[in-house]
Amino acid sequence: MADSRSDRNPAPDTVAGKARPEPLRIFLIDDSSLVRAGLSHVLREYPDLTLVGSARDGPAALEATLDSSLDVLLVNTACRSIDVLDLVHRAGHYSGAAVSRMLLVTNEANGVIHAEADKLGAGGVVLAWEEPEFLVAAIRLVSGGYRIGVSDQGEPDRSPARRQPAHHTALDLLTLRERQVLKLLARGMRNAEIAEELVVSESTVKTHVQNLLVKLGLRNRASAVAVAYELGVTRADWAG
Repeated sequence: MADSRSDRNPAPDTVAGKARPEPLRIFLIDDSSLVRAGLSHVLREYPDLTLVGSARDGPAALEATLDSSLDVLLVNTACRSIDVLDLVHRAGHYSGAAVSRMLLVTNEANGVIHAEADKLGAGGVVLAWEEPEFLVAAIRLVSGGYRIGVSDQGEPDRSPARRQPAHHTALDLLTLRERQVLKLLARGMRNAEIAEELVVSESTVKTHVQNLLVKLGLRNRASAVAVAYELGVTRADWAG
C-alpha cells in the first residue's frame, strides 16, 4: 500500500528504462521560525520537491541567490531581518537568472517590493493566503521558466504578457476525456482513482495521461498539474 504522501500527490510516472527526474531543489528565505515550519511541512507532502535549506539573514540569503544548483528561491517579503528589496537588487546585479528563480510570498498584492521585483524579472509573486496547492504549482511553474503575478484585484494574473504563452493552443487539441483526466490529475488523484471516477479501466487512464502529456509537450504528471493550475483547468466552470 502506498504511503499517505504518495496518495496525496503521486510522483511522476517513470518511463521504462529511465530514472525518475530529480526533485526540484527549493531554498527558503525567511526569518520567521513559524512560517518556515509551515512551509517546510507543506513541501514535505510533495515528493517532486525538496527543501534543501533556508536563510534567516541577508548574507546567507544573498549567497543562496548565487547558487545555480537551486531551482526556486522561496522568499517571504515580510522578513524583518532581511531587506528583501535590497536582496532582489543585489541578486539582479550579479545574475538575472538568480532573480528569475525567486518566488515571493507576500501579504500585499501591490506592494513596493512586489512592483520592483516584477520590474527586475522576478519569477513570481504568490499571495500568502493562497491554498498550498497553488503555491506548489507556482513553484513548479517558476522552475520551468514561467512568471507568476497577481492582478490589481489581488487575483492570480495569468495574462499572456505575464507568462510564456506556451499551452493555450495545444490545450485545444485535447479530447473531452483528456480534459477530464487533466482536471482530475490537478486534484491529485492517482490513475486508479481517476479510473473509478470516470468508470474506465486504469490502462485507459494511463493512455489518456500519456496522450495529453504528448499534446501539451510535457514530460511528466507534475508538469501537467502545474499547467492545469496555471491555465485555470481546476476551475469548477472549466469545460470538461
